[in-house]
Amino acid sequence: MRHAIRTLAALVVLTAMPAFAQQAPQAPRVRANPDPNCTSNPAQLAEMKQIMLNPTGDAISHTDKSYKQHNPQFVKGARETGMSDYDYFVSRFGGAGRQGGGRQGGGRGQASGPQPPPGNPVEIVVAECDIIVAIHMNYRQDPTAAPGTWYQAYTFDAYRVKDGKYVEHWDAAVINPPAPAATPGQ
Repeated sequence: MRHAIRTLAALVVLTAMPAFAQQAPQAPRVRANPDPNCTSNPAQLAEMKQIMLNPTGDAISHTDKSYKQHNPQFVKGARETGMSDYDYFVSRFGGAGRQGGGRQGGGRGQASGPQPPPGNPVEIVVAECDIIVAIHMNYRQDPTAAPGTWYQAYTFDAYRVKDGKYVEHWDAAVINPPAPAATPGQ
């Protein structure tokens, strides 16, 4: 009987172990749904769309100091520099000679070889309550074709807007591996 109880206990422990191993700690999921208390009217939604379609001033003038970033490259950069999301955003887009269009991340500098046509125009803008989404058209190198062969690709930026300013941002950015080191003689 003792042997059967020990065997049963060992079987229970072994069966439960994979479930415990799979429960790795995860960051809390961020919900991007509109605020349930949202009261935006059609005129306010049209104004939010115009800010995206016809921006005036710089990106900083449309961003609140409470700004929360969900782009993992910027979250990582802010954490590594000890800056707030807003201060890191200002450091990337608020300096002299910096423009808000296009991606400024990655630290890889200007690519050599053929350059794509200008891109990043806003193609589609949708707004619901306190969320506005812009879909941008960009050009990417076709990896299956000769250098300088481009295809259109679309990216998005989504913002939560409060009192006419961006307070939160989402996009499809990921943390990419570092570029391979150049080998001597190439």
